[in-house]
Amino acid sequence: MSEINAKIIDQKIFSTHITISREIKNSIDLKLSCQAKLKTPQDIKNNSVLLNIKLFLATPTDDLKAELTADIIFELDYVPDDYNIIAEQKLIPLARTSLFEKWDEILVAMGYKKMRLADKISQ
Repeated sequence: MSEINAKIIDQKIFSTHITISREIKNSIDLKLSCQAKLKTPQDIKNNSVLLNIKLFLATPTDDLKAELTADIIFELDYVPDDYNIIAEQKLIPLARTSLFEKWDEILVAMGYKKMRLADKISQ
């Protein structure tokens, strides 16, 4: 069986909470955690899935605390035998990258520089 491909077809951030110190340092220690829940289709021929994902970012000194929650719909090449493996190997890394890019957009809108976490966090 060939490797399955996935692409994001829709994304909605429905909750975000961000607290940033007025004078955040250029170099910070950042802790990242992620919670995800996969919702599979009821129709066995449907090759799309919904990933509900929540990202937590924080510094040990609380100079930065953020939480983003989103629903992301993926289209897969085909219906997989094991959704959990696909979620761990493909969907969660793709979702994190997409949300990190949105995170940068939010930071810029708030007047801060991009953190470019999508480039810095290994997938």
